[in-house]
Amino acid sequence: MGRQARLGIIGLGVMGKDLMKEASKHPQAEIAALCDIDPAALETAAAMVEGKPRRFTDHASLLRDGGTDAVVVAVPQFAHAEVTVAALEAGYPTFCEKPMALSVKQCHQMIEASRRTGKPLMVGQVLRYIGPYRYILERVRSGELGTAVAMRTIRTMGRWEEPWVRPWRLKYAQCGGLLPEVNVHEIDLMCCMLGSATAVSAAGGHLVNDQIDYEDFMTGHIQFRNGGVGSVTSANCDFLGKHGGEVYCQRGSIYYDSVTSEVRIAKEGGGKEVLQYQEIHPEWENGVYREMREFVEACLGEREVAIPGEDGLRAVEIAEAMYLSARNGGRRVDLPLPRT
Repeated sequence: MGRQARLGIIGLGVMGKDLMKEASKHPQAEIAALCDIDPAALETAAAMVEGKPRRFTDHASLLRDGGTDAVVVAVPQFAHAEVTVAALEAGYPTFCEKPMALSVKQCHQMIEASRRTGKPLMVGQVLRYIGPYRYILERVRSGELGTAVAMRTIRTMGRWEEPWVRPWRLKYAQCGGLLPEVNVHEIDLMCCMLGSATAVSAAGGHLVNDQIDYEDFMTGHIQFRNGGVGSVTSANCDFLGKHGGEVYCQRGSIYYDSVTSEVRIAKEGGGKEVLQYQEIHPEWENGVYREMREFVEACLGEREVAIPGEDGLRAVEIAEAMYLSARNGGRRVDLPLPRT
């Protein structure tokens, strides 16, 4: 079987359990320790994996006594930076669920801890590994449509519901709003296609959703170093909900839409394709399994981390800049943002 990576999972909510479940499928991964402040969550998670992982109700104890080789951090967003920095400084390669953190300052603290300790840090920007989004990214990167020059993305939803509704998700101070909580996925995908952003402008407001204390509608425009342009729309007040967008390239366009579950591609010269989501490479591995596989491989020294802290930072930075712009009358915000 070869070498094993003994993993400690810190945070056992919906995503923590999913990361744990997918990591446990890897032949070179062992779930050695679990941590959550809720004893019931610990019991439930422990019953989902083989063996007898050690159980902890505080992350410091796991980092000290967990008997692990690496750590997966899936606590609520407001604790990402604190727990990740502690794990890196304790000497562990660390995977942090998205969003990397709630501010550019915290992201830099995490990246600096990784550099200072020499321990790898990977961020869970999993959308780039999931079905149609992975397919779109690979088609763009193939070069067959020419360079991507613009992208528009929309991802909207209504009120938070089970299994995702949690008190901390309703507070800006604890989740950072909908942009880092959800839309860092789309921002990351956009950056994978268009590169480094140089400026952001945005508008938004808290319009109808009294469940939350932050903006329930945001729309922003992003300028990229290569001349490309992006548009991001996010909402927490949509009674239908949608995830879609368009990618415009020099010699073709790609549309994707969760309502029709279709990817449409048109090429210069008239070639067109229409694919149903379920038809797109059904043999591909689960996206969460892939990110856990790549993290395990990095822990075993078989590869560099595939989604480093710098990638997590750029998505958080754009989200933070959108809020800064919207709360200041839509003024242009230049990037990079200050570290403090």
